[in-house]
Amino acid sequence: MGTFSGQVFTDDPHPRQLSKRGWTLLGVTGVIVVVIYWLVVSFYSSEGGSSFASASDTKTAGININFEPIGISPDTGNASFRLVMSSNDENISDQDGRAVDNIRVTVSGPDGSQEIRIPQGTSFGRAEAVLGVDGELAQYPLDSYTGLYFVNADVYDRLTGGVNESKESIPIAITSIGAINGWNSSLSVATTGSSGLVLSAEFDRAFSTKLFAFVLLALAAIVSLLALLISILVLSNRRKVEAALLAWTGSLLFALPILRTYLPGAPPIGAAIDIYIFLWTIVMAFISVFFVAVSWVGQRGAELEAVHDVSEVSTNAT
Repeated sequence: MGTFSGQVFTDDPHPRQLSKRGWTLLGVTGVIVVVIYWLVVSFYSSEGGSSFASASDTKTAGININFEPIGISPDTGNASFRLVMSSNDENISDQDGRAVDNIRVTVSGPDGSQEIRIPQGTSFGRAEAVLGVDGELAQYPLDSYTGLYFVNADVYDRLTGGVNESKESIPIAITSIGAINGWNSSLSVATTGSSGLVLSAEFDRAFSTKLFAFVLLALAAIVSLLALLISILVLSNRRKVEAALLAWTGSLLFALPILRTYLPGAPPIGAAIDIYIFLWTIVMAFISVFFVAVSWVGQRGAELEAVHDVSEVSTNAT
């Protein structure tokens, strides 16, 4: 007896011994599962990392700034950074780490500039900056985002009328430690020929986010396709319509939109995944419900007619 045959699917199931082909298939399946598990764990262990590259040596004089990425919002096109500032230069900070003059750090991007002021006598600390990034959310989950920012620092005097006058620029050094959960980030620094630096940031979704998104998309497509194939079998009278089948196909119309909301970081309706996959899964689910409903009406009608014909024959016979 083969591993799979028509005799296996009977109304009276009972234990059957696996054939040699069945054991081979089971072993191959086990090996594939182990390999896939190892690959997924390996990719997951290296995800969500942050890399940093600098084109120049770290400066000892001036202000040291650690740009730590703490969040990214694809909906608004912004990335958030935590700036941790310090200085070992006695011309900039005293032995207690307080500014000896009025200092400001300016970060300029495509959406404008942000100033971080350190008044004289205050300590260097942390500040947050929300900077613009360029990217296309519609490409989810393969979307990526980039940003280019100019960073400089100077000493300023506050004049009458609230005007700030720059006195001299301050050398800065930029590093980056930290990462955003669910994202891979890459930051690099280049010099501009002056005391300022250019910071380049790149972000793309972590492996686990892409994996879950693709798995859920595949599940939606497979389940919808199975429902469509079964409904075609029912419509062609190759299978009998059952109440559970009608309920299952109908529930897909409600389950698929909910399944989409389970996507990690799901984008608004209208992304590429909707046009290429989810729209058609819902269409297939609706066609399946329609085919099953039509088949149920037809088969039930045929059954009622058969019962009516039998009752008429019995009546005429008596």
